[in-house]
Amino acid sequence: MKRINLYITVLLLHLYNVNATASINGINDDTKTKFKVEIKNSIGEPQTGVFLKVTGRSDVYKPDSCGIISFEYEVPKNYKRTANIYLNEDTKNPEKTFTLDKENTEPDFCIDSKEDILRFKQENSTFNIEGIVTTEDGEPITGATVSIQGTGKYTSTDEIGLFSIVADFNHYIIIRADGMENLSMTVSPFLINQNEAYNIVMRKKSGEKIYSNVEKMPEYPGGMKYFKRYIDRNLKYPEEAKKNKIEGVVVMQFVVEKNGDITSPRVVRRLETSLDSVAMNLIKGMPRWNPASDHGVKVRCKYSVPIAFKIPVPKPVVVQSPIKEIQADSLTAIKDSITIMTDSLITDSIAKDSLLKDSIIISTDTIANDSTAIQKQLENEKITTDKPAKVKKRNAFIRFFRWLFGIKEL
Repeated sequence: MKRINLYITVLLLHLYNVNATASINGINDDTKTKFKVEIKNSIGEPQTGVFLKVTGRSDVYKPDSCGIISFEYEVPKNYKRTANIYLNEDTKNPEKTFTLDKENTEPDFCIDSKEDILRFKQENSTFNIEGIVTTEDGEPITGATVSIQGTGKYTSTDEIGLFSIVADFNHYIIIRADGMENLSMTVSPFLINQNEAYNIVMRKKSGEKIYSNVEKMPEYPGGMKYFKRYIDRNLKYPEEAKKNKIEGVVVMQFVVEKNGDITSPRVVRRLETSLDSVAMNLIKGMPRWNPASDHGVKVRCKYSVPIAFKIPVPKPVVVQSPIKEIQADSLTAIKDSITIMTDSLITDSIAKDSLLKDSIIISTDTIANDSTAIQKQLENEKITTDKPAKVKKRNAFIRFFRWLFGIKEL
């Protein structure tokens, strides 16, 4: 009996738990909130290349052909849940994030894909945008200049800080105001809600702030040409690094103060310890720079410079070839020989004592005939005996030709 009562008790408890669970589920179904998120691109076309996920949940919600994402979710009372909208082309970085709120169940967003932006740029699509420029305290800034970079188009804010201008995706929107930090924006934020003016908050310039990009950047006295000359003259290559043939570039970063002093130097790209030290000493030893300025106001500015380390290659020594010297001497000797030959006895004899002018030569005689006659006479006058014969005196004509042809007396 006891055992039967125990079974009945267990059965009743089970039926109670089932009914309680069903009741709770019914309550949960009734407490889920329906959300309807509409997503379009900048020109009002449905954005279908996105998906939505609730933080901490694995469910993925995708839009329909009208760019609307519909889903149900129980909004907790004790804490807030956020939803993230991602582009299909980037599943890690959300484009938009919003809090799930029962009071705002139909939010709308403007999201442009990379393909959309590329198309807008190629088509040079323009948009009439509006904005309100205020300080951090919410006070409107009157007379702020709003320009479209590179186009020459600009406007100014009115007494409530409102402006309107035509912008596009190809150019930045630059906002400037006296005493305020410059702002550079794209057209995308203005297109999120085109029915309302986009609120822009500007911050006051701080004397302690270090800028990295200003209207007029700091400059070495005389320009980068003289900076390079300073580096070339003062860079001392460490012998150990030179021996190990270590070459490369060290990138240094420093701050140019309002008075041009160099402060806070640091190595942002290292090469080798000794070379890093040389680069650091070069920066510390620099003279004052021309400080940076923004709209006529001097500001502190961060600047980076590369310092190249390259082992100098000695120039080859040119040795004069001895062959060239010999050739030169030979040419000189040849020239001298030619000079001597032109001053020979034969030339003088022919030039000054011409045979044609010689009174001894008979006009009817030729050199060939005279030579034959002399040869015959020499043959006839051979000595036939062993005893030396007295050399007969020759006439002047024969002596002349003997001398001319180099015939010695026997």
